[in-house]
Amino acid sequence: MTIEIKPTTFARGVPKEQNNGFYGVEEELLALPIGTQVTAVVTFRLEDDVTKKGHGVRYPVMAMDHIEPLWDDELVAAAKTSQEEAYKSRTGANVLDFSGIGAASEEAGE
Repeated sequence: MTIEIKPTTFARGVPKEQNNGFYGVEEELLALPIGTQVTAVVTFRLEDDVTKKGHGVRYPVMAMDHIEPLWDDELVAAAKTSQEEAYKSRTGANVLDFSGIGAASEEAGE
């Protein structure tokens, strides 16, 4: 019997308060414009290895153990650099930089 490896799935839920940096910052988040991205450092744990022989599939299940949003511009820049390097390593593709697009549209009055 052939078992097909399926994409990773993620367990529902988020870490409890002590390991979830989004607790207690609701007012700050609500003050941000809709669409604002928040960069965070996240640690996942392999929670399960699911094999369904009847369906011929197997897949890993990941659970979030810790999440910390980054509010400091230098930390965000360092995380983004790491993210871009990991993305390029994984895909072989460069990450397109869209950071100036919103600013150009605002300057044009759009």
